[in-house]
Amino acid sequence: MAEQGARQMLPEVQKYFASVEAATTAQSAAEAAAGEKYPERHDHSDDGRRQFSAYYEEVDKAYAACADAQKTAWEALKASGDPLVKWIAENCAEYRAEAQHILPILPATADELDDLADTQNWCSVWGDFRQRAADAGVMPGITPPSPARKAVFERIDREGCCPMGPVSRRRIGQALDALIQEALTAEASAAEVPA
Repeated sequence: MAEQGARQMLPEVQKYFASVEAATTAQSAAEAAAGEKYPERHDHSDDGRRQFSAYYEEVDKAYAACADAQKTAWEALKASGDPLVKWIAENCAEYRAEAQHILPILPATADELDDLADTQNWCSVWGDFRQRAADAGVMPGITPPSPARKAVFERIDREGCCPMGPVSRRRIGQALDALIQEALTAEASAAEVPA
């Protein structure tokens, strides 16, 4: 994978991480302030129970504010000029933890993203994500499958004992690419032969 120091994080991604960090810092500060404000919250007296309730009310508000700020920051990524960043924001909210590893290295090649997925042990999650992103035409350096290629994969899935996984699709896709290249080369050679 390319050195992160040699690459500049996309501005919208920088803003996302700055917003998340600011929200987390504010939430932690609010929780600490509530702890100081209600020092007797662990006491079993009536005042201790009131402080306990007030403390958790403030902490819950801080958590909610943090969650809202993080959601707003995530939503802002949907306006990204980078197609993969935008697609991640629109389609992968359930994978924010994984996205926080991917976003900083974008733009990246598919190989760099595959290396990151291997390093993070994202086997099944990554295969699905990669295929969906490739199908959407946002995976760097990967042309989305044509309708004919999709039809071939669907036929294989229907005729086989079980649907293909992402790795099998990629391998068969590479084999199809080689077959197409071979056919084009043969056709070009045939066209060059004088009659």
